[in-house]
Amino acid sequence: MKNSLLLGRGGRVLNVIPWTKAVTLMYFRAGGNAVFPLEYHDIEVHSKSRSFRLPSVLLLTGKRDRYKEHDRLPLTRHNVFLRDEFTCQWCGKKLSSTSGTIDHVYPTSKGGTNTWRNVVACCVACNNEKGDMMAEKFTKLTGKKLARKPVTPQRGMLFKSYLNQDGYAAWEPYLGKAIA
Repeated sequence: MKNSLLLGRGGRVLNVIPWTKAVTLMYFRAGGNAVFPLEYHDIEVHSKSRSFRLPSVLLLTGKRDRYKEHDRLPLTRHNVFLRDEFTCQWCGKKLSSTSGTIDHVYPTSKGGTNTWRNVVACCVACNNEKGDMMAEKFTKLTGKKLARKPVTPQRGMLFKSYLNQDGYAAWEPYLGKAIA
């Protein structure tokens, strides 16, 4: 399903939110703020008694337009794939959101953490081959090196990556400075 772009006062980009949160904010005024749709996806979802158009771009208004998750870029599988451009960081194979896995560069079994700087998009074959080996040992044994050092991404990079996907062209005029 599609995500929604959440804007605050003056059109400031606050976040990308899942469609479920967008529908909740828009139709049920969660958090006490009014939310106005500026654009819609070409998709409807249905409950037992209602149909809801999925908002593509939402404007959050009211005294408190600061979305609580604004300052934090969540470490999610999808965001890792976006940062790594849906490419295995060990062998370069193109991945889909369902064909890839997440690899801990320094395995959690050996003290590695679940942070942006320790996870990469990975194909199933490389992840199985690496197992719980340290990155250096894996490189020595296979000759495979990380394509890029994993970093905490800038929020704008993730916003921009949506423009390359089907159904998000309507976001372009709203992103402006967020992707510059």
